[in-house]
Amino acid sequence: TLTDCPVASRFTGAAGIYAKNLKTGEVITLKPDEIFAAASTIKVPVSIVVYKHFYEQADSNTRNVYDTGVELMMTISDNDYFADFLDEIEEAIGPDLILQHFSQLGMKHTTIRDPQARNAFGYSNVTTAQDMALIFEQLYLGKLLSPEKTTFMLDGLSHSIFPDELARYMQDRKVFHKIGELDDVLADVGIVEGPNGPILISIFTETPKDIEYASNYIAAMSACLYTRLSGEKTAWNGPSAN
Repeated sequence: TLTDCPVASRFTGAAGIYAKNLKTGEVITLKPDEIFAAASTIKVPVSIVVYKHFYEQADSNTRNVYDTGVELMMTISDNDYFADFLDEIEEAIGPDLILQHFSQLGMKHTTIRDPQARNAFGYSNVTTAQDMALIFEQLYLGKLLSPEKTTFMLDGLSHSIFPDELARYMQDRKVFHKIGELDDVLADVGIVEGPNGPILISIFTETPKDIEYASNYIAAMSACLYTRLSGEKTAWNGPSAN
């Protein structure tokens, strides 16, 4: 439960949470299947599709482009490479097969450039806290890609230039994470390494309030969940998100 994290009940808007201690298997959730705009978190599964289905057949120059693009998508959330890769994937295998690949990865509610999702939710790229958590868990555990590419993606995720949400209170712990941000949506999904972990945390928010409000909520909730699942303290002193 989230009773140890009183900040959870005081969020103006919608929040979806999935958190798990990957060592013990303990899970904490709050509306883990609620649909949110995926925003830039979708760059992680798209990168995995690139490596699983395009990389091996590519020549060395194209492989270098893939590696550069994936690294920039993981670190600075580059949009140009993302759009190019997505165009290439759509043209090569089609949107239906992309969704099939996502589903095979365990992402049952995740869409990309989907007009039905846009009609239903206002966004064509949607996902859930649990869907994104599952992809991060499988990536981290080395179940999706070769050891080399697993390490490459995780290294990019550990050098994210966005420290204000999930990573804010984690002190010197290593954090592998990807944020997503739109006008009213903010999300952060990642894994925090520690002696009693690693701890997987996936938080999606949608709020009419400003981005700082959502950022503070994600930072506080991440710290609270980390402590709850690991028993380790962070720099967060709680209990308010404001």
